[in-house]
Amino acid sequence: DRPGVLSSITKILANYKISIQRLIQIPDHKKKTASIVIITHDANELNSQKCLRSFKSNRNIIKNPILIRLF
Repeated sequence: DRPGVLSSITKILANYKISIQRLIQIPDHKKKTASIVIITHDANELNSQKCLRSFKSNRNIIKNPILIRLF
């Protein structure tokens, strides 16, 4: 939960042409972290996978992201 982290996440999404429909950030003040839930508009599968790989290599993201497809 630091300044600029959310910005870096949204830039990665933009790089892969993934548009955000809704974003929820849930801070954990004790651990000084935050959980983020991102709901996107329809996105290309290949771009989604590349985006997830970018998230995994981002030092600001502590846990591996999880993709849940909604149809």
